[in-house]
Amino acid sequence: MNTLEYIVKKYNLDISDTSKPIKLSISRWHELGKLFNELKFKKAVEIGVYRGRFTERIARRAPNMEIVGVDSWEVYAGYKDYSKNDLENEAEKAARQRLVNFPNVKLIKGWSLDVANQFEDESLDWVFIDANHDYECVVADIAAWSPKVRKGGIVSGHDYFVQKKLNFGVIQAVDGWRSAYNTGPLFTLRDKCPTWMYIK
Repeated sequence: MNTLEYIVKKYNLDISDTSKPIKLSISRWHELGKLFNELKFKKAVEIGVYRGRFTERIARRAPNMEIVGVDSWEVYAGYKDYSKNDLENEAEKAARQRLVNFPNVKLIKGWSLDVANQFEDESLDWVFIDANHDYECVVADIAAWSPKVRKGGIVSGHDYFVQKKLNFGVIQAVDGWRSAYNTGPLFTLRDKCPTWMYIK
């Protein structure tokens, strides 16, 4: 199944102009897992699990897809997204409790770039990048994980918007990668904090 053709047809999209993101009128919370089910995706990695809410949503809607969640659940120099107390004392416990009854989910505690080495190139159908949102970290995660996604799979992530307080660099990182590697159409989902994705 051709992923790009399927998405274009399903959502009746015009992709003649790829100079700017193409908006999909779907939510990552409700429709994304269903889409993966329709596409018969079998293996995925989520970078940045936090408390596991999104992992749970995807696992429920795509029960035949193996999901590996990767998170260090640690605060390090320069990290600003969550507080140390919340991330290190509560988030991992909450995620493990929430996901304990999902046989299609496995959690790995570790640093994204280290864990990427455990996966073969082109072994994944989908990767979701939602860890440190600094420009350098987003670029590093895309560089490490995009080779792990097969041709026709989806490379994606969260928070494609300007967040001045935390100085997110997601837009610059994704747009720069897209331009440098000519990835084809970039899609965004309609949530308050948009998800970005492209088909490899």
